[in-house]
Amino acid sequence: MENMHVFLCGYESPHVVQQLLAKLSDEASITVIAKSEILQSIPHHADTISLSSYIGSQLNQRIQNLNGGHVLFLFKGDDVNLSLLKKQPVDKMKLYTYPLTAGELKLPLMFKSADLKLFPFPETYAFPFVEAMFAYWVRTLRVDQCLSVNAKKAIKMGIQKETRFSSAFLETNQLYQFISEPKAIPSLSIILASYNMRSFIHTAISSCFIQSMPIPSEQLFVVDDGSTDGTAEDLIHLQSRLDFQLIQTENGGKARALNTLLPLLKTEFVLELDADDWLDPNALSVISNHLLSIPSDAAVLYGNLRRWKEKPHNELKLMGVTNGRPVHSKNDLLSYAFPMGPRIYRTSFLKAIGGFPVLSFLDGRMYEDVSVLSALMKQYSVCYRDFTVYNVRDHVKSITKKNHSNWSDFIKNLD
Repeated sequence: MENMHVFLCGYESPHVVQQLLAKLSDEASITVIAKSEILQSIPHHADTISLSSYIGSQLNQRIQNLNGGHVLFLFKGDDVNLSLLKKQPVDKMKLYTYPLTAGELKLPLMFKSADLKLFPFPETYAFPFVEAMFAYWVRTLRVDQCLSVNAKKAIKMGIQKETRFSSAFLETNQLYQFISEPKAIPSLSIILASYNMRSFIHTAISSCFIQSMPIPSEQLFVVDDGSTDGTAEDLIHLQSRLDFQLIQTENGGKARALNTLLPLLKTEFVLELDADDWLDPNALSVISNHLLSIPSDAAVLYGNLRRWKEKPHNELKLMGVTNGRPVHSKNDLLSYAFPMGPRIYRTSFLKAIGGFPVLSFLDGRMYEDVSVLSALMKQYSVCYRDFTVYNVRDHVKSITKKNHSNWSDFIKNLD
């Protein structure tokens, strides 16, 4: 086998990175992709890429500069015997993979660099964690490009207390596989209101564009509610790359912001996505299948929530799935222990009640989800189905978390 370039992806132990650099540097050139605090501890002469939501462009640049040979990706927890790996037959294979779990999804292992240059990584999308980018990328390849190789003896997983992929990805990797789409689906738009969510807005919007069932750009609406943290400027840049409908308003609260979008909606249903959350890649397909069978008087379809804890350095920890439950009355709604979601509204019913209520309580700037559900339930039903496609991010900037004490006062003011 010719020369080798190794990418060390997402390692969290500086000691392990240093060990691998010492072990592999005589046999391969190396690029370390890690968090900035990890990179500070490795030799300055090493080639590095700081781990972020957008690493595709930097990966592509490195790969385009390679002169022949092979490329190997190792992920946190992996060790490798390059001498043994180089003995693998490679002449007729373009892409080598190895099983991530017992499921069908396989993550990249080794490539001919010339072939890898033909299949660039996504540069315009932001992902909640880097493994999701690789999984999405594998999903876009043709089946005949992905050939398995038994590299168990050459690849050792789980060294030095590193975890073999994040628990987040182990729980969600199956979502990035292709699934069959419904043949006849109701029309569906997505609305998103953002205020000072610059840290998260890229992932939220990107999640709408990596759907297994694509959404037309004219059915994705984003309104910036007078942000002051650079979100507005980021949205203009994102729109130039991803092409969605963007409106910018003076700050008036989420209910007012969402109401500016209602006259633009032409679809039968509309999904509300919070700016700090994101959708699974199969979300629109799963939701559309359920919309085919909900009752005709149902104003809202909702399901379960997958919850994540935002940790330092933008790391996410999966907290699990919170299952929803049926809601039949106002008391059921007010005793709901967490936000009802995801919320998919029947557009005509939402317009019939005048959109999202702007209550006198706190000038309508909080609990707009409960307000609109309460208003809809006076005339229509809401429909729970057991599905999980929506990811909620628990973080310190959450307005609801900062104002939890206002809940009891809000209930008193709700009609």
